[in-house]
Amino acid sequence: MRTLLLASALFVGLFCSLAAVPIPVPVPYHAFCKTLWLFAVPCNEISTKVVTQIQAFSPQYRLLSTNPLSIRANHTSLDSPKGENITFALNPTILTAGCCVFAQSTSIGFTSLLDGGLNYCNLYNLLSASGLISTPDFMEMTNEWACLGYGLASCKA
Repeated sequence: MRTLLLASALFVGLFCSLAAVPIPVPVPYHAFCKTLWLFAVPCNEISTKVVTQIQAFSPQYRLLSTNPLSIRANHTSLDSPKGENITFALNPTILTAGCCVFAQSTSIGFTSLLDGGLNYCNLYNLLSASGLISTPDFMEMTNEWACLGYGLASCKA
């Protein structure tokens, strides 16, 4: 059963990556984090929770635009006064009636590529505070190559 679940998750991940809305490639010499999240929840629910959480975290997070399949925001803090651009691309999955989310945070100004996990935490803190990491069958896929500083991240919402 576990093998079937893992194979299904990988298949869904592959399928939704083929239908993905492209996310801009990070500019060289800017810290960044790209991650893929799979949910067994419809995209409209994911979008609503993420947008609500961005608004709740104001003024550190600022919502720039939103539509049913994408969300754009900025993040600023004392650690990153120039801030980061945050993008979420939501893609409905056919097999589970769920949602595949491609999320990215990219530093705006020239920064060290080793950001200590700041860009990862920008994404994770929104997800955690909104309760989305507790949804059934939630799965996150990223690594140090796609998300610089991922292994060093110590996220506090």
